[in-house]
Amino acid sequence: MRRLAASLSALALFAGCAVTPVAPDCTPFGHNGQICLLAPAQLPAMSASHLISITRDGQQDTFMGLLQIDASKLQLVGSSLFGTTLFSIGYDGRTITSAPKDMSWHPDMLVVMLELALADPAVLETRLHDLVLKTGDIDHMQVRELYEHDRLLARIEQTGGAPEQARIHIDIPSINLSVQITPLDSTPAQP
Repeated sequence: MRRLAASLSALALFAGCAVTPVAPDCTPFGHNGQICLLAPAQLPAMSASHLISITRDGQQDTFMGLLQIDASKLQLVGSSLFGTTLFSIGYDGRTITSAPKDMSWHPDMLVVMLELALADPAVLETRLHDLVLKTGDIDHMQVRELYEHDRLLARIEQTGGAPEQARIHIDIPSINLSVQITPLDSTPAQP
């Protein structure tokens, strides 16, 4: 759990690099960039369970994530592989709530990363300030790259169709962090 908190804290440190005043309902990202969150209704509706692995500086933490998105709320619950709840995050389009309340990392960064991976790029682009989103397809894989000027901030690769069935890989090179999201029903069985 400590490594998971440290990995997620790296996201917060990455966001904390901004020096420009942050607009209301926005999250700093990079040096001067900002991402303003979308309402849950602007995201694809889903209810799906995933295996989430976060790797930071060669250390990996894995947990199960239950992600539910509907027109009024985004809810993510992270559980240990034994089923113990580690955290929960909710976003209703106005407020982000989290439990436990004294998290050492910023839950808004996790919501930002989910939105970067799941939102329609055309809608997402209107919510970026001093950032550029480039999208494309490479070998049956959807690729999204977020830049601040010519500096790559994040690369997101998605394969497998609908978001709840997709495998998603997120890299944030500047903090040596990667996140692998795999639907539980497509996770290979262990011998």
